[in-house]
Amino acid sequence: MLRDGLFNNRSTNSPIAVKVVKSFIFCLFLLNYSASAQINVGDSLALVDLYHSTNGPGWKNSNNWLNNKVSEWYGVSVTSTRVTGLSLINNHLDGTLPASLGNLTAITGIYLSNNNIHESIPASISDLPVLNFLHLSNNQINGDIPDELGNVITLKELHLNHNKLTGVIPETLRRLTNLLELMLDHNRLTGSISAGLGDTRIRRLDFSYNQLSGTIPDRLARIRNLRELRLSNNQLTGEIPYGLAPVICYLFDVSSNNLTGGIPSDLSNNSTLAHVNLSNNALTGKIPSLSGMPGLQSLELDSNHLTGSIPSSFSNLNRLVRLNLMSNQLSGTIPGGLCSLPDLQFLQLSNNQFTFDGMECIGRTDNTSMFATYQYQNQKTLTLNQSNSILSLTAGGNLANNTYHIYKDSVLVESIKGDSSFPVSEGGKYWVEVTNDQADKLTLYSNQIDVSTSIILPLQWLGFTAVNCSGDACLEWQTENEQNTSHFEIEKSTDGSNFIKIQSQTSKNSPGRHSYNTTDRTPVLGSNFYRIKQVDLDGTYAYSNIVSVSINATGTLTIVPNPANDFFILSGITKATNVSVYNIAGQLLNQWNNINGNQQLNIANLQQGLYIIKVLQNGKETVHKLVKQ
Repeated sequence: MLRDGLFNNRSTNSPIAVKVVKSFIFCLFLLNYSASAQINVGDSLALVDLYHSTNGPGWKNSNNWLNNKVSEWYGVSVTSTRVTGLSLINNHLDGTLPASLGNLTAITGIYLSNNNIHESIPASISDLPVLNFLHLSNNQINGDIPDELGNVITLKELHLNHNKLTGVIPETLRRLTNLLELMLDHNRLTGSISAGLGDTRIRRLDFSYNQLSGTIPDRLARIRNLRELRLSNNQLTGEIPYGLAPVICYLFDVSSNNLTGGIPSDLSNNSTLAHVNLSNNALTGKIPSLSGMPGLQSLELDSNHLTGSIPSSFSNLNRLVRLNLMSNQLSGTIPGGLCSLPDLQFLQLSNNQFTFDGMECIGRTDNTSMFATYQYQNQKTLTLNQSNSILSLTAGGNLANNTYHIYKDSVLVESIKGDSSFPVSEGGKYWVEVTNDQADKLTLYSNQIDVSTSIILPLQWLGFTAVNCSGDACLEWQTENEQNTSHFEIEKSTDGSNFIKIQSQTSKNSPGRHSYNTTDRTPVLGSNFYRIKQVDLDGTYAYSNIVSVSINATGTLTIVPNPANDFFILSGITKATNVSVYNIAGQLLNQWNNINGNQQLNIANLQQGLYIIKVLQNGKETVHKLVKQ
């Protein structure tokens, strides 16, 4: 008995016989049903084959299949008497595609992505004369891409990505002159890219994540209105063809190959290109200007061998959101305009040859920092130079923001801010670590050098301080073991970088410890920076550390005496909540609470040297230097 396209069979024959009988009866029913519904019989049988070959009972949705009208079967589109569309995306199809699909000669779209279809693509697909869309992505299809697909000249979209296809890309696909999208990514395809694809009208071409080799064909530059070109994660070699980048409208990705040569200069001739990824290749040379790319949103050039500096024109890429230049050999100054780009959120400059030049605006730690993600660690190894008893190096950036941590035999011996020259009196293995107040994610390191154990320091600096003396700047410094010293020149700066000579004092030039002092009676309001230039009899010279003093209209807190022996007092305060003494390594040594301005603070337990005094008053902490003599 037939009921709703199904039947009940009460025969007691063998299971095989029952199955044969059922199939025969069903086919008779289907022929009669299709005729009554005026649906092409070949179309109906092809759909039934698909149902059985892909485990129809296990589909996620099989509403009305093998029942009712074919036009009411889930995912089937019917026009007049013919099946014109089939869409069973993400529907748990599990099995193979039947050859009878070639009977759906009126179908324009087959959408079977996101299932578990396996084995090969039937060559009979080539018998579909009006097929526009073939989407079989995200399945388990293996084998070669049939050459016969090149005969389906009506195809506009061919999506075979995310499968297990092997072999080469058929040369016959060049015949698909109406093709707009060719998606073959995430397969196991080998061989080269056909130059004939340059004669098509493709807008989206994705061959990424395969095993393709050879060069990128020059003829691809003949494609007009090419919106996306993705060739990443293959084994392509050679150079990026000149003329290719200007024809791509939106996205250009050839990352993770073995490409060589430079970045084509004509890349800048594309005003619409939004995303460029040339990372993880072996590209050399300099980065071109890119001044003609106002629409650029992301630029990935990391993991190449690029040299030179970042072009200043990058400051005009106002739509840039992501910039990755890490793991190259770039150097020079970071364009200041990068800090003003309105949309830039991701900046990666790590593993290059930069110093602090330009990094301060990028890495500023205040609440105006604009970057959601930025990184620039592991840069140039600084060259540590030795001239007689003076070590020096250049770290770039604003000198006043730099702190130099000097290591001898892997032990931190001193941390100096604002001075890139360091006198040494003992032999050993020296190296320097440099940090910057405004570039918090970057630490620069010098090479290590051996300083001779026989070195004799003509002059040893014991301390150099500057304090506010009723609106003047009072300077004091102490030396030991002066040898062949002619005189001292006092230099002043208002920015910590550019110094001018304001005074001179003759050296005592004799053994033992000596103290000197002078007064700058014309300091500016705000910060004043000072350093001492020690000049030898032969004209050689060395600098002290840089000290600063702030001159305010209302006066300031000072430490007196400074240098001190066993006691000091705080001048310029009524009462301090807390006073703490630290060594230069940051260890807390002494601490007092509720201190008035006339109270002596005992430091007899401290050895000679430089210390940091932190004073908390009225909820604000100030930091000062103290020399114990």
